[in-house]
Amino acid sequence: MTASPEKKLTRGWSSRAGFLLAAIGGSIGLGNLWRFPYQAGESGGAAFILVYIVCIVFVSLPVVSTEIFLGRRGGYGSAVHSIQRLAKDEGAGRWWQSLAILGIIASTVILSFYSVVAGWVVFYAVEAGRSLVTNIQDFGLLGLAEPAFKGLSPNDVEQSFSKLLSSPLTMIIYHTIFISIVMFVVGRGIQRGIEVVSKWLMPSFFVMLIILSIVSLFQGNASDALSYLFKPDFSALGTGIKDGSLLQAGLGQAFFSVSLGSAMLITYGAYLSKKVNIQSASVTIVTADTLVALLAGMAIFPIVFQFGLEPAGGPGLMFISLPLAFQQMPFGALFGLAFFLMALFAALTSGFSLLAVPAAWFEGKTKNPRRRWIAVFMVGGIIFFVGMANALSQVPLTQDTWFNSWIPLKNLQLFEGRLLMDTLDQLTNAVLLPLSGFLTALFAGWAVSSSASKEELNFSSERVYKIWFILIRYVCPIAIGIIFVYGIFIAPYMTD
Repeated sequence: MTASPEKKLTRGWSSRAGFLLAAIGGSIGLGNLWRFPYQAGESGGAAFILVYIVCIVFVSLPVVSTEIFLGRRGGYGSAVHSIQRLAKDEGAGRWWQSLAILGIIASTVILSFYSVVAGWVVFYAVEAGRSLVTNIQDFGLLGLAEPAFKGLSPNDVEQSFSKLLSSPLTMIIYHTIFISIVMFVVGRGIQRGIEVVSKWLMPSFFVMLIILSIVSLFQGNASDALSYLFKPDFSALGTGIKDGSLLQAGLGQAFFSVSLGSAMLITYGAYLSKKVNIQSASVTIVTADTLVALLAGMAIFPIVFQFGLEPAGGPGLMFISLPLAFQQMPFGALFGLAFFLMALFAALTSGFSLLAVPAAWFEGKTKNPRRRWIAVFMVGGIIFFVGMANALSQVPLTQDTWFNSWIPLKNLQLFEGRLLMDTLDQLTNAVLLPLSGFLTALFAGWAVSSSASKEELNFSSERVYKIWFILIRYVCPIAIGIIFVYGIFIAPYMTD
């Protein structure tokens, strides 16, 4: 059965390219530039990347195409309403809407701490810009070839991140700047807001990433970096698979990176024309996202190895190690500014998609003529205030902000010792996103009719459809379920 024609959206993406740029932008973000490199560093480099790519091909790709087709088949701007409508048409229970509700909650929670991290990116982009301007003032155009942060000691550069965390007001200001930009763009709608801005930001992002990767490979230690990224240690690979840690890290990154389980692609899919082939669009989205993650590794790790930095530097790799490297390298100020602008562009496009998901649901709840702006301000306001609390939770313990000593779920092993921002990060990555993705696969594989999925997906052959069907009905739920159970009930209780 199909959704009633009168319920279908009459507005949407102006073109296939507009949808792809927005969807790719929603997938590509700090998960690729910030999270992927330090996850690779902490999980053994090439061994992690191999598992990550396997998860992308056999789990992420089929789930991406599934989320898009569920959104388009449902035909609403809200993921919840799309799933409700589709479940009704397929004779399935209303409870299936919970997969979209989980996605909406996940998007809202993620943006509340994502905006704080993006605020750090804005801060470093401003500082890198100041450094470049200072160099030009002192040396003229020759200043473009100077390192970043001249006049500061390496210790000062290394401590800059700690100083940022020690200034709650600074973090809140940059968090406010970021979330305000995101709210303004989403408030303008799909075509006049998200699509228009994505058409400018994403090509600029790709150009900068390719240039930065090439420059890094030539200026840094390319041989060690490429070996680290693409030459797996099979003993580490076997150990990581055996104890489950590598599988959890790889699948978690595959979900976080492509924004699976966040209901973003269901929401975007509701605005998609029937003329767009979901199969090719999904391959394009996943391929672009994976290439960006690998290019990010090639942009970062040659610098890491060139200057003797720690690959397993954790989240601080982007905000501590790289600024220190920019201070020591020719064209460091220019390179640093380009890097953090690129990261900001990626953060913005992901921010648009994360806010669009809950805003679309709130928009459908009101009949006010200005309902889109009302929805954006309601959701954005909640995210802003939770984001303030997340920022305060990162302040060092030497400064009492209450939030920086509060462990919300301290009685649960999974969240033991985690402050507010770390708790929300763990909640989304270990619980909300995989659970939503698990239910999505079950819904598409078991509740939606094969005639509906065949019509929407329009695969090139029956064989390709059967492969997708087996993956979404059996492989994806089992893989996601195993990793979900491992992450919730086994990993937290394991000791070294």
